[in-house]
Amino acid sequence: MSLKLISGMMKSSGEEALLVMDADGTNQTVVIDRQALLEVAAPPRCDESRLQENIDLFSRIACAKYDRGDVERDGRIHIHAADLGV
Repeated sequence: MSLKLISGMMKSSGEEALLVMDADGTNQTVVIDRQALLEVAAPPRCDESRLQENIDLFSRIACAKYDRGDVERDGRIHIHAADLGV
């Protein structure tokens, strides 16, 4: 894996989660949108526990996107519900 998880947390708004990952000594921010969090399991929930239950999945998706160069113009990796099949 090209990235290594440092930490993961929900934003206080509850609308998205953030992962901070190590990319060869620099921090790479990963933004996970609300819909992706709702889609990962039943019943749908967008909270810290849902993030932590699926943090390995989100980390793998972030690594795959990073390796493909799928990084947004703002330098962050964004994970959407459509990415869950990655």
